[in-house]
Amino acid sequence: MRKPLSTCAKTLPDLRVVVYSWARMAHSISKVGVVSYLRFKSIRVLERTCRPQTLYRLLAPVASLRAAFKKCPAARPLPAIIGTGSVIPGTNRCWRNYYLNCTLSRFPERLAAPEWFNRCSFSGLEELNAVRRRGQPAVIAVFHFGPTYLLRFWLQAAGIRAATLVAGEANERSCMQRLQDRVTLFPESPPVFYPLQLRSVFEFLAAGNVLVIAVDCDAPDCVEVPIDPHHNFRLASGAMRLAAQQGARLFPCSIIDEGQWRFRVEFGHPVPEDLLSGTPDFTSAGKHLLDEMLPCLRAHPEQCTPKIFESFRTGTPPQSLRVFSSVSRQNREKETRPNNNLVSR
Repeated sequence: MRKPLSTCAKTLPDLRVVVYSWARMAHSISKVGVVSYLRFKSIRVLERTCRPQTLYRLLAPVASLRAAFKKCPAARPLPAIIGTGSVIPGTNRCWRNYYLNCTLSRFPERLAAPEWFNRCSFSGLEELNAVRRRGQPAVIAVFHFGPTYLLRFWLQAAGIRAATLVAGEANERSCMQRLQDRVTLFPESPPVFYPLQLRSVFEFLAAGNVLVIAVDCDAPDCVEVPIDPHHNFRLASGAMRLAAQQGARLFPCSIIDEGQWRFRVEFGHPVPEDLLSGTPDFTSAGKHLLDEMLPCLRAHPEQCTPKIFESFRTGTPPQSLRVFSSVSRQNREKETRPNNNLVSR
């Protein structure tokens, strides 16, 4: 029995809606997304079937092949405050280690397993845990040094609810990164925050959690911190401002790549609370961060990135706090985002 024409007329719009939704879905699944999904799933399957050392040996040739297509940059002289000689950032070996280390971010929830967690050692973690037991939030200041992109994952593996504040916007997050966000150890908390999400950042810290922020970057507002009579360092003030506003302890931290998926996380002494309370003294707070982190840079200059080199300055240091912008004052006045003085890039 044929359906009445009126029924068919009602059904056609519904079919058009379904077809249109399928077309949009198919359009959103790009070739890059499919490749990322297959890579993500294959790595997770291999991790479940192989021991860490076996997995490393399987993936090392692939990482070496990918690194071979990267152009090796010219050597850069080390800042005198770090050491003598030169270093070549972005060598084939650096890219190989980067590709291998990024593999660990494909299964972050597995890093808490003994066979993985034993590959990362921590120094100074007791003081951070003491702050967390008091219910006080913490901000971790880092340089672009070593595999900093893995720090959040190792902190979560240690049972610490940690997130990272990065530049950009949430819609810029890659397909692979979104897949990784689904398998975090703390799915109820966002693993990454962006500049336009500062209200969520405040709530995250108010709950006594830990936030990681880079301080050696071209943020709009920076502090010029003296190192010695002839050198100073351009330090992004976002971590210090956020810690001062939220009553959080500010810790310096570095993560060192010891090779073959073995890492060491070193925490320095936190910035004294009196430097960030009342009228904050960002120059002294920044000096404390530098004093705690410079020994690590000097011991492992090969793991420094160009961002660190660009932050060192020569000349007479400032006598008092000097905050300056990387863009003109006129452009800063036109800027409408209220969070540019907190985020690090």
